[in-house]
Amino acid sequence: MEDTEAKPPEIESSSVKDDQQELGETSNPVSVTPPESGMVFNSEKELHDYFNLYAHHIGFGIVKKSVKNGDDGQLKYYALTCSKYGKRRMNVENALNLKPSTKTGCKAKINVKVSNEGSFIISGVYLEHNHQLSPRKSQSSGCKKKVNSYVKKRLGVNDQAGISLNKDVPSLVVETGGYENLLFTVKDPRNYIGRARQFRLGPDDVEALSNYFVRMQKRNSNFFYAIDTDEEGHWRNVFWADARSIAAYESFGDVISFDSTYLTDRYDMPLALFVGVNHHGQTLLFGCSLLSNDDTKSYIWLFSSWLECMSGCHPKAIITNQCKAIQAAVAKVFPHSHHRLCLWHIMRKIPEKLGGLAQYKEVEKILKRAVYESIEVGEFEETWSKMIKEYGLEKNEWLNSLYDERHHWVPVYIKNSFWAGMSISQRSESVDAFFNGYVGSKSSLKQFLEQYDTALKSKIENESKADFASFHSIIPVIFDCYYEKQFQEVYTNDIFRLFQEEMRGMLYCNLVLNEVDESISKHHVKEVFIGKNGKYRRQVTYDVCFNEIEGESKCSCCLFEFKGILCRHLMKVLIEKNVKEVPCQYILDRWRKDIKHRYTLIKNCYDDFQSNEQKLRYDKLCSHFYRVAEIGAISTENYDFFVRTIDEAMDKLMNQSVSKSINLNHANMEPMQEGSEELQQAADGNNRSQTHLNVQAKKKVIQEQKNEESQIDLQPSKKKRVIIHYYAIDMKHICICAEVDLQHAFAGSSEGRNVF
Repeated sequence: MEDTEAKPPEIESSSVKDDQQELGETSNPVSVTPPESGMVFNSEKELHDYFNLYAHHIGFGIVKKSVKNGDDGQLKYYALTCSKYGKRRMNVENALNLKPSTKTGCKAKINVKVSNEGSFIISGVYLEHNHQLSPRKSQSSGCKKKVNSYVKKRLGVNDQAGISLNKDVPSLVVETGGYENLLFTVKDPRNYIGRARQFRLGPDDVEALSNYFVRMQKRNSNFFYAIDTDEEGHWRNVFWADARSIAAYESFGDVISFDSTYLTDRYDMPLALFVGVNHHGQTLLFGCSLLSNDDTKSYIWLFSSWLECMSGCHPKAIITNQCKAIQAAVAKVFPHSHHRLCLWHIMRKIPEKLGGLAQYKEVEKILKRAVYESIEVGEFEETWSKMIKEYGLEKNEWLNSLYDERHHWVPVYIKNSFWAGMSISQRSESVDAFFNGYVGSKSSLKQFLEQYDTALKSKIENESKADFASFHSIIPVIFDCYYEKQFQEVYTNDIFRLFQEEMRGMLYCNLVLNEVDESISKHHVKEVFIGKNGKYRRQVTYDVCFNEIEGESKCSCCLFEFKGILCRHLMKVLIEKNVKEVPCQYILDRWRKDIKHRYTLIKNCYDDFQSNEQKLRYDKLCSHFYRVAEIGAISTENYDFFVRTIDEAMDKLMNQSVSKSINLNHANMEPMQEGSEELQQAADGNNRSQTHLNVQAKKKVIQEQKNEESQIDLQPSKKKRVIIHYYAIDMKHICICAEVDLQHAFAGSSEGRNVF
């Protein structure tokens, strides 16, 4: 066989090159050379378009099958088959209400292999069909061409102009000379418009987002945002995270939850959240995103953007919805993170998926018992298997898919990994209500952004209150044992309450010594569970191993491994062994109240930096400008006069302010370097409430740096040029910028970068 490449066949019609002719076939017949082994294509799209056009010409649809990736995750092999490839699947549960099937077991296909250089080669060709071919109806056979740019643009413009698809689609049919000449089905334009409407940002929305991003970056340059655009330059996906959220990830980014269904259930806004929990168990926001689509490509872009924002630091564990696209993206972007599916999302589907069963109540009860009450893996397997056999659920696809993924959602399989106490039995109330009260069912994106800052400020305030309460109030101990006082002193109040719940649970636990092997003792702790009516429900035995020399303990319930809190069974053994002090490995820094986290030092960028006096002046100016705008819009003369007058006034104010600022900073250059009081006075004289840098805090940091033994030797050549922005540049404020020479005291230190 010769080493020359077989080029894709040329199409005898030039219709692809013409925008309007791309709608479908012209009156001239299109001739396409049949595929042959050895044909080489430069891209997958090029090969797909060729075979798609051939299939349309012959009269069948195509689908992609048998995809195989190499060890490096790259595509190595796949097949393009006839849409009637394969056999129909029988649904036993709906045997009396069967749905039509297009599968006939057709074997027609082409095999494709991908070379190391990235070219796509047809390695096998099978063109015999076991069904009739219909070229005139092939646009309905799954061989549709993607709606091209001309059609997309036309559909989008007409949709925004209020022209319905019922009128728009027939015009496309007339333009191509009939339905049989369309290279896409009639449903394709509807699907495209549906997706476009899902995330169509109007001028006001784009402007609102752009202004918000610019405003936040002016307040803190560490504000991060990323925008994904389509081939036409339209915004498709957006992600952003503020400086405080990014810094908080350093302290509490071990476990994150990604919720892509938030707001889409109640509101028509595709908002997805990255969240975690802080040392009080409160929800922390690690980033927000607006997604136009829920495919794997979109999630890979989002996760990659988020990971870049977090300096490439992968979370140890991540919780997501039960979505194939998300699971594929997690495996791609977070391959080494523990991945768990949200149990709340799975269990709430039970009525939808199993509600039609004759014995639904019984199945639901056994299913919940298997999930929530299984202590060991074998117990879950036995209960699940018994349920499937007893109620004849062997063919239930949903239950089968859940069983295949049981290692990612059933508590008994995931309890050995740390999940920071994130709920396994229900959706986190704090996540569910994160923006409750701030977003309504009719809220626009612009309105949401206006309320977004308020919602985040509320979360910060709640954390500050919890910090204050933990430092200035004490929850009394229940038992007179030293290790309870240990946790009382170091843990936050909210976490200490969870610890005390376990201590109360000891009242229902009985200890039985099983055996002693030198320094290791094994115990059986029997716990009695009481129902809501106070009646006895069941008794469960847990195994506890205790090493007296090493001070290590382990319980089969794995509460400490899962939540980071000692369980009642371990504490029962500790009391029995007269342990006075809990080893340090059981006191997690994550829950301590005496650790200062860096993100709390970052100024709240959600504040508007305006005093009440400034707000009053701003409101009055806005009122005047509205009246001016009404008069100025009456005629061109009025408009030109007002614009010229306002420009002159702005130039005059800016020149005066900049001149005053430069003179003031030159006069105080040396005191600013030395950190004297004149620096604070100068800053206060220029800006009382809008200064982006807390000068007094920087003086303190500089002084502390000077007092440290490891102080960096300052060299005259190591000066850093820092621009202090006293006001934002926008329609609301006047810009005053002063350049100040500061000694490069914080060169290479993370503390210095955070201060400036």
